[in-house]
Amino acid sequence: MSGRPRPAPDRRHTARRWCADLAMGARFAVTGGREGWIRTALTALGVGLGVAVLLLAASVPHLLNGAQERHRARSVVPAAQGAGPSDRSLLTAPADTAFRDLPVPGRIVMAEGPHAPVPPGLSRLPGPGELAVSPALGDLLRSPAGRLLKDRFPHLQITATIRDEGLTHPGELLFYQGSDALRRPGFGVERITAFGDHGEPFRPGAPTVLLLLVSCVALLVPVAVFLATAVRFGGERRDRRLAALRLVGADRATTRRIAAGEALAGALFGLLTGAAVFLAGRVPLAGISLFGLGVFPSDVVPDARVTALVGPAVLLCAVGSALFTMRRVTVEPLGVTRTARPPRRRLWWRLLLPAAGVALLLPRAIGGTGSGDAASVRLILGTALLLLGVAAVLPWLLDAVVARLNGTGGGSQSWHLAVRRLQLSSTAAARSVSGITVAVAGAIAVQMLLTGSLSLADAGQTSTAAWTEVDAYDGAVPTARAGQMSALLRAAPGVRTAHALVAGHAAPAGRQPAPAASGDGHDPEPYPVTVADCATLRQLAPVGACSAGDVFLVAGPDGAAPRPGERLVLNPVGSRGDHRVPARWTVPRTARRAAAGPERPVPGRDGRGLLATPEALPPALLPHADLTCLLRLDPHTPDAIEYVRNAAARITPLAVVFRSGPPGPDEAAGLVSSGLTACATAVLLLIGCGLLLTVLEQLRERARLLSALDALGTPRALLGRSVLWQTAVPVVMGLTLAVGWGLALGTLLVRMAGRPPRPDWWSILALTGTAAAVVLGVTALCLPLLWRLMRPDGLRTE
Repeated sequence: MSGRPRPAPDRRHTARRWCADLAMGARFAVTGGREGWIRTALTALGVGLGVAVLLLAASVPHLLNGAQERHRARSVVPAAQGAGPSDRSLLTAPADTAFRDLPVPGRIVMAEGPHAPVPPGLSRLPGPGELAVSPALGDLLRSPAGRLLKDRFPHLQITATIRDEGLTHPGELLFYQGSDALRRPGFGVERITAFGDHGEPFRPGAPTVLLLLVSCVALLVPVAVFLATAVRFGGERRDRRLAALRLVGADRATTRRIAAGEALAGALFGLLTGAAVFLAGRVPLAGISLFGLGVFPSDVVPDARVTALVGPAVLLCAVGSALFTMRRVTVEPLGVTRTARPPRRRLWWRLLLPAAGVALLLPRAIGGTGSGDAASVRLILGTALLLLGVAAVLPWLLDAVVARLNGTGGGSQSWHLAVRRLQLSSTAAARSVSGITVAVAGAIAVQMLLTGSLSLADAGQTSTAAWTEVDAYDGAVPTARAGQMSALLRAAPGVRTAHALVAGHAAPAGRQPAPAASGDGHDPEPYPVTVADCATLRQLAPVGACSAGDVFLVAGPDGAAPRPGERLVLNPVGSRGDHRVPARWTVPRTARRAAAGPERPVPGRDGRGLLATPEALPPALLPHADLTCLLRLDPHTPDAIEYVRNAAARITPLAVVFRSGPPGPDEAAGLVSSGLTACATAVLLLIGCGLLLTVLEQLRERARLLSALDALGTPRALLGRSVLWQTAVPVVMGLTLAVGWGLALGTLLVRMAGRPPRPDWWSILALTGTAAAVVLGVTALCLPLLWRLMRPDGLRTE
């Protein structure tokens, strides 16, 4: 039989048919009446929330770069070594302080010529008695809450406001104080020629990179799981509509393309919704400050390359999720086969994900953190695979547990209704809870890595008494005023005791050390010299019996100490810088040797070197020494430290006040841990929104069933409790799995950083409590729709 060859299909016709099918699916998403719009709106809202989070994450690099550039723009450029004053030089000194745990950075400036450099954000330098402040600091000083801080700047008039280009974030409390009292460069005071030191950028170490990468993966993987869940809203009603299309002649490929078009439409609306939420949230972000950091709205700009990937990735996720969901759904002209008993889930392939993740991370846990792009990629992939393994194992675990629960005969009617519903739709339940599970597991792992890294510094600390220390370096306060400085600080409210000391250095007269700039590495180390009364010396070292005129010699770690009768040169380097002849002093023959204490009674001071009373070594022989006052504060006096800071500022604006002693719980770890918990809570709330949308969509799908139960006399409270059980059982299972999984992953990551594992049980409890609150909130928000659907009118059929 001679037949003509079958013509090849026209590619243009195929493309038109595909486009027509996709367009039909998109039309189904936006038409179909109220039900269609609600389904599309739920999908767009879920996808939009996820897209907004992704865009915010893509903005982090630009946000950090903007803050870093503004911070570097106001850093100082020192004048050349040995350069004197000129018409383009400026003397400046840091005057950083704090107010009720808020950092208040500042600088004292004094122009040496008409063309002195001006800090960014100002049009001119503040003169003597003038103050330039940031908007946030200006508002604080004018408010009643800042009255105590205002006393720190007596006789100063605010004459200028620092613009945004001079601030790292809108809430920064920054000031520039004009002065005419800076005489010469010295400790803290330097001569500069410009602002804006564009040196080497900051490069974090390997533990910091490890923490940042793991945090990003732990926060973004749940968002990806949430996106994959959001594009599946309305699946049951969509499948029934596709069955109707099969009845009028559409083949299986056509139904899949129509389903893909409907998913694409919802994802496109979600992209637009996410962009709108992101743009609307940029301005409120400017009012958020965490750890002294904040953002300007202009900094919240997503990276162009990452943004270009978000759109295609979300669309591909939508299409892939829709087609993946239909792999076990048979859409035939007579209906949809999806309520048959599903095949038993297999566990072996689900364990491949965490096994691959462990294989990627275990070599680094054995051999160290490593570095380089390849190591970072392995870290990201390994952590992501381990977290995705939670989402893969959860459906199998939920099926196994629900099957056992169904075998038990006990339980209330609401319990049996919930368990039966979970048996019929365990996939949807596991899918909606998988995001919470991944988020909690990732947050626990990062918490363990964080606490293990930040607590290492506390391992070697000893328990010492708490002190508040006020320092005036390099002659900022003349040594003759040491008693006056101590009296003023002792008179501040909340100060119990005050100990004043004068600190300097001394060298043997025959071999004076050269200035550090000489670069001679063979110069001997000078002996530390401390002049104070006997009560203060006893706080520094176990000197025993002490009276006026005594001198004590405490050997350093290398055994070096002055000898009785030795001739010393006092403050030789500082005197040489001032072109002065240094004072000479002979160690008395009556000087006694003392042993250093086993612990540092005062942190930062080991009590070594030469300890002398003022009667033996007059402080006037150390004209440019450091003055220190050690204070004990009354813990029951509110704002005692603020009164001390105010008193120190009245003595000299160059005074430095800081606390020392036992930190108690790691404050830095606590702050960062609180920030991480806040981020994880935000992710949980985001996933809670997705869980709410999923439950609402399931209730709408079961409207006729609920109406039938109401018609049969089923109490509403019973159905409400069944919804609670139906939501709580998967969440409890997911949280149990997440805690164990997160502890295992956290232990592996901590071992990679070379730290001992230390779980933060309070943070774990907070995260699980937040997840439980999400469950209760979802149930409470679902009850109004449940009551509305439980009406006999729902059985009416037209």
